[in-house]
Amino acid sequence: MQSRSERKRISAKTKEAEVQNAQDADAESNSKQSKDNAFANKKNVMWVLLSGAMALTFIVMLFLPNTGMGNGMIATYSAMLWCGFFGASLWRYRSSNGWTGFAYGSVIGFTLQFVSQLI
Repeated sequence: MQSRSERKRISAKTKEAEVQNAQDADAESNSKQSKDNAFANKKNVMWVLLSGAMALTFIVMLFLPNTGMGNGMIATYSAMLWCGFFGASLWRYRSSNGWTGFAYGSVIGFTLQFVSQLI
């Protein structure tokens, strides 16, 4: 038979082990969740690459003849939008304000659209 003090000691060790296991499981789930959440990860370069590729696609289409993107408000909006997305993702990647990057990108997109009309 176990004495009362031995049972308390075993019970305390069991509780400590359970708490430790719970903390380990929480840490593992948090690290897995942070790896899986691509939207919250500011250092995910994939958003910079994807938005840059789309911006480049629309900018190239502005300068190519007979692509349907040379004139009209849709061309202006698409250039401003995708260059803005690229600027926002680039600024967030650099740990700056994404809205500032979106504004700079939109201005660059508008300027490129205006230049494409002159050429």
